[in-house]
Amino acid sequence: MHKNLLAVLILTLTVIGCSPTLYPLYRDYEHDYHGDVPLSQIEEALIEAGWELLPSSLPNAVSTVNRQIRNWLLYKVVVQVEAVPIGAQHVRLFVHPYRVYPSGSRSKIPFLKRSIRRRVIHDIERVFESHGLIAVGTDMSRDEVRSR
Repeated sequence: MHKNLLAVLILTLTVIGCSPTLYPLYRDYEHDYHGDVPLSQIEEALIEAGWELLPSSLPNAVSTVNRQIRNWLLYKVVVQVEAVPIGAQHVRLFVHPYRVYPSGSRSKIPFLKRSIRRRVIHDIERVFESHGLIAVGTDMSRDEVRSR
Protein backbone atom coordinates (compact mmCIF):
# COMPACT_ATOMS: atom_id res chain seq x y z
CA MET A 1 0.00 0.00 0.00
CA HIS A 2 2.74 2.46 0.97
CA LYS A 3 4.73 1.64 -2.18
CA ASN A 4 1.69 2.41 -4.36
CA LEU A 5 1.07 5.69 -2.56
CA LEU A 6 4.72 6.64 -2.89
CA ALA A 7 4.69 5.79 -6.63
CA VAL A 8 1.57 7.92 -7.17
CA LEU A 9 3.14 10.81 -5.23
CA ILE A 10 6.38 10.63 -7.25
CA LEU A 11 4.43 10.44 -10.53
CA THR A 12 2.27 13.43 -9.53
CA LEU A 13 5.28 15.54 -8.60
CA THR A 14 7.01 14.60 -11.86
CA VAL A 15 3.98 15.60 -13.96
CA ILE A 16 3.62 18.89 -12.08
CA GLY A 17 7.33 19.65 -12.42
CA CYS A 18 7.38 18.89 -16.15
CA SER A 19 4.21 20.77 -17.07
CA PRO A 20 4.68 23.96 -19.07
CA THR A 21 4.30 27.33 -17.40
CA LEU A 22 1.14 28.94 -18.74
CA TYR A 23 0.19 32.60 -18.50
CA PRO A 24 -3.16 34.30 -19.16
CA LEU A 25 -3.67 36.15 -22.45
CA TYR A 26 -3.38 39.61 -20.91
CA ARG A 27 -1.18 41.76 -18.71
CA ASP A 28 -2.10 44.88 -16.74
CA TYR A 29 -0.15 48.11 -16.49
CA GLU A 30 -0.57 51.09 -14.21
CA HIS A 31 -0.01 54.64 -15.42
CA ASP A 32 2.12 56.62 -12.97
CA TYR A 33 0.77 60.06 -13.95
CA HIS A 34 -2.45 61.75 -12.91
CA GLY A 35 -5.35 61.72 -15.31
CA ASP A 36 -6.43 59.34 -18.04
CA VAL A 37 -3.94 57.37 -20.10
CA PRO A 38 -3.95 58.98 -23.57
CA LEU A 39 -4.39 56.55 -26.48
CA SER A 40 -1.67 58.45 -28.35
CA GLN A 41 0.83 57.42 -25.65
CA ILE A 42 -0.15 53.75 -26.00
CA GLU A 43 0.10 53.98 -29.80
CA GLU A 44 3.52 55.61 -29.54
CA ALA A 45 4.77 52.90 -27.18
CA LEU A 46 3.56 50.03 -29.38
CA ILE A 47 5.14 51.58 -32.48
CA GLU A 48 8.38 52.08 -30.57
CA ALA A 49 8.26 48.39 -29.57
CA GLY A 50 8.11 47.50 -33.27
CA TRP A 51 4.41 46.82 -33.76
CA GLU A 52 2.42 48.12 -36.74
CA LEU A 53 -0.96 49.58 -35.77
CA LEU A 54 -4.35 48.75 -37.25
CA PRO A 55 -7.38 51.00 -37.20
CA SER A 56 -9.30 49.69 -34.19
CA SER A 57 -12.96 48.79 -34.36
CA LEU A 58 -13.31 50.19 -30.83
CA PRO A 59 -12.82 53.90 -30.10
CA ASN A 60 -10.88 53.26 -26.87
CA ALA A 61 -8.52 50.47 -28.00
CA VAL A 62 -5.25 50.25 -29.89
CA SER A 63 -4.83 47.17 -32.12
CA THR A 64 -1.83 45.87 -34.00
CA VAL A 65 -1.25 43.94 -37.20
CA ASN A 66 -0.54 40.22 -36.81
CA ARG A 67 3.14 39.49 -36.33
CA GLN A 68 4.68 36.10 -37.03
CA ILE A 69 6.85 34.98 -34.14
CA ARG A 70 7.46 31.30 -34.99
CA ASN A 71 7.55 29.18 -38.13
CA TRP A 72 7.27 25.49 -37.41
CA LEU A 73 6.96 22.98 -40.24
CA LEU A 74 3.31 22.25 -39.52
CA TYR A 75 2.16 25.77 -38.67
CA LYS A 76 3.22 29.36 -38.01
CA VAL A 77 2.51 31.22 -34.79
CA VAL A 78 1.20 34.76 -35.28
CA VAL A 79 0.28 37.24 -32.58
CA GLN A 80 -1.83 40.37 -32.47
CA VAL A 81 -1.97 42.65 -29.43
CA GLU A 82 -4.61 45.10 -28.24
CA ALA A 83 -4.18 47.72 -25.54
CA VAL A 84 -7.24 49.07 -23.77
CA PRO A 85 -7.32 51.76 -21.07
CA ILE A 86 -9.29 50.58 -18.03
CA GLY A 87 -10.38 53.29 -15.67
CA ALA A 88 -8.23 56.37 -15.28
CA GLN A 89 -4.82 54.86 -14.60
CA HIS A 90 -4.70 51.31 -15.97
CA VAL A 91 -4.07 49.69 -19.34
CA ARG A 92 -4.77 46.05 -20.16
CA LEU A 93 -2.67 44.48 -22.93
CA PHE A 94 -4.46 41.57 -24.60
CA VAL A 95 -2.34 39.08 -26.52
CA HIS A 96 -4.04 37.07 -29.28
CA PRO A 97 -1.81 34.17 -30.42
CA TYR A 98 -2.89 31.90 -33.31
CA ARG A 99 -1.55 28.89 -35.13
CA VAL A 100 -1.82 29.38 -38.90
CA TYR A 101 -1.68 26.14 -40.89
CA PRO A 102 -0.51 25.77 -44.51
CA SER A 103 -4.14 25.26 -45.54
CA GLY A 104 -4.89 28.80 -44.32
CA SER A 105 -6.98 27.71 -41.36
CA ARG A 106 -6.27 29.19 -37.93
CA SER A 107 -6.67 28.05 -34.37
CA LYS A 108 -6.49 30.22 -31.27
CA ILE A 109 -3.82 29.37 -28.70
CA PRO A 110 -5.74 29.54 -25.38
CA PHE A 111 -2.81 30.59 -23.16
CA LEU A 112 0.60 32.21 -23.31
CA LYS A 113 3.45 29.77 -23.26
CA ARG A 114 6.72 31.07 -21.86
CA SER A 115 8.26 31.33 -25.35
CA ILE A 116 5.39 33.46 -26.70
CA ARG A 117 5.37 35.62 -23.59
CA ARG A 118 9.11 36.20 -23.90
CA ARG A 119 8.87 37.16 -27.59
CA VAL A 120 5.89 39.51 -27.14
CA ILE A 121 5.55 40.87 -23.61
CA HIS A 122 9.19 41.62 -22.73
CA ASP A 123 9.80 44.13 -25.56
CA ILE A 124 6.48 45.86 -24.99
CA GLU A 125 7.01 45.97 -21.23
CA ARG A 126 10.41 47.65 -21.61
CA VAL A 127 8.96 50.37 -23.85
CA PHE A 128 5.80 50.77 -21.75
CA GLU A 129 8.00 51.45 -18.69
CA SER A 130 9.78 54.25 -20.54
CA HIS A 131 6.31 55.74 -21.21
CA GLY A 132 5.27 55.55 -17.56
CA LEU A 133 3.24 52.33 -17.80
CA ILE A 134 4.41 49.97 -15.07
CA ALA A 135 3.55 46.24 -15.20
CA VAL A 136 1.33 45.14 -12.35
CA GLY A 137 0.78 41.58 -13.60
CA THR A 138 -2.56 39.88 -13.99
CA ASP A 139 -5.56 39.51 -11.70
CA MET A 140 -4.38 36.01 -10.83
CA SER A 141 -0.83 37.08 -9.95
CA ARG A 142 -2.12 40.00 -7.85
CA ASP A 143 -4.58 37.70 -6.05
CA GLU A 144 -1.75 35.24 -5.38
CA VAL A 145 0.32 38.01 -3.74
CA ARG A 146 -2.67 39.26 -1.71
CA SER A 147 -3.41 35.78 -0.32
CA ARG A 148 0.09 35.38 1.15
